[in-house]
Parts: sequence; structure tokens; C-alpha cells
Amino acid sequence: MNGLLIIAPLFIVVVLGMVLRHTGFLNQNDRTRLTNMLYWIVLPALLFRTTYTSGTEIWHHRNLFLATYSTLFLVPMMAFLLSYFITHRGDRKKQAFSTMAAARANNVYLGLPAAVLAMGASGMEASSIYLAITIPGFNLITILWGEIVLSGALSFTMFRALAAKIIKNPLVASSLLGLLCAQIRIPIPETVLVSMKLVADMATGIALICLGMSLELPDIPNAIKRTWHDVLIKLLLHPAVAWAFFLVWPVPETMMQTAVLITAMPTAVNCFIIAGGMGLDEQYACDTVAITTILAPITIPLWVAFLGIG
Repeated sequence: MNGLLIIAPLFIVVVLGMVLRHTGFLNQNDRTRLTNMLYWIVLPALLFRTTYTSGTEIWHHRNLFLATYSTLFLVPMMAFLLSYFITHRGDRKKQAFSTMAAARANNVYLGLPAAVLAMGASGMEASSIYLAITIPGFNLITILWGEIVLSGALSFTMFRALAAKIIKNPLVASSLLGLLCAQIRIPIPETVLVSMKLVADMATGIALICLGMSLELPDIPNAIKRTWHDVLIKLLLHPAVAWAFFLVWPVPETMMQTAVLITAMPTAVNCFIIAGGMGLDEQYACDTVAITTILAPITIPLWVAFLGIG
């Protein structure tokens, strides 16, 4: 019951986003503006402030780094083997998508709000540290997995171009800048930090409304039949592997709960955008995003109970 109470407000706001779009109160241009504001202003303010105020403490999260990055390597490999030998035999585009999307949880639009709602201020702090540490690898490693499967090889030129693109990501840049300012002890006026907090506090509501406006509901029964294996990997296998790695590399309980809860989120909404850009099966990507999001209210409470949150 506690898990349902945690997840219900999130999906009510997601539904609000869907209603606002379908009634015409907000349109595609509005969603683009809100998403850009979230991506370029709100989340960078959140990540900069958190990494700056956490100081050099982030460098001491060795076990968190090892557990999360081991997950980013292992889960896509498992997804590739399953898709190559069983579920998507002979279809390299679907194999590449399954591999790329297996570990791309909806960290921002649902993960951050879920952690804050479940654990309050401690969840906000833990999720911000988690995002600051994992966002560079999250973007680089998962997309590299997809490119490797699609092309059958990895070139230095491909890696260099992708790395340069990741560095320009405002979420990566703000995290690195916050760490740098903390490391060399650049003083940031308290007024600026408080202003950043006010901006960062908008993240939860804007993220959930944008998610609702982005979702396209497919023919649900047929979509489930097509995507069930990728749905199980994302909603069950991904968080299970993350939890297992935290047994090997323990972290404080709140950090472990936050990290596993975030990995239990549905497939990231931007996966279908990435799929289109990479020349993968875009319709299959849309179906996977939609079905994992629809079924997440069933699986997330199970993970909340398993993790002992609340």
C-alpha cells in the first residue's frame, strides 16, 4: 500500500500532462519549451547546486560508481544476448534498440520525483548525487552499446564524436562544473545558491507534465505481446542487477534505495527520439516506452516494498 501511495501522485500528474495536451490547453510547442527549460535551466541548476554543496564528497562514492557502472555494462550485454539468440533473431535494429534501452531508465522525469516523494530531502540529495555520478556514463555507455550492435563494430571516430557530444550535454557540464568549483573552493554567494534551489524545486512538476505530454498510447495488448521481453528486462532485471551489485559494493541504505528505485523506472522517454536518430525501429521504441510506463505502477510498488522504503 505504501508503494502505491508513493507512485500514485506521480502518475496523477503524468495523466494531467496527457489531459493538458489532448484538451489543447498545452500543445507540442509548449511541451518543447517546457522540456528545453527543464533540460537547459532547471536540471542544470539542481545538479550544479547539489554537486557544489556536496563538495568533494562525491569523489568518495567509490562503491556507488562501481555498482552503477557495472550495471550499465552488464544489463545491456544481457539484453543483447537475449535479443540476439531468442527474441529479435535476425533483426539488428531491434537488437540494437533492446541493448541500448535496457539500462536507460527514466531517471529524470520519474526517477527524481519518485525518490523525492518516497524519501523527502534525503531522497533529493541521494538522487542528485546519483545523477551527477551516472549521467555521463548513462548517456555514453548505453548509446555506445546500441551503436556497437547496429554496426557490428566500434570505431575511434565514433567514440570521439559521441564523447564530445556528451561533454556538451548541460546535465553533464553542470555536474562537472559544480564539482570543479567545490574542488578548487570557488565561493558561490548564498543568494545565488538559494535562487538555484528555487529554480531546481520546479523539476518534479515540470518533468512529470512533460512526460505525460510525450506519451502516445499504442494498441496496448498487441504492444505488450511485441515488447514483453524488453519490458521485463527494464522493469525487473535492471533494478535486480543494480541491487545485486550493491551487495558486492555496499553504500548507505538511503543511497542504495534511491539508486535501485531509479533503475526500476520505465524506459526513458528520449529512447524513441534516439532510436529515430540512430535509424532503429522507432515504432518499436515508442511501444516499449509506453508499455513500460503503463506497467510501472505495478512494478514500482513491488520494488518500494522490497527495498523497505517508507
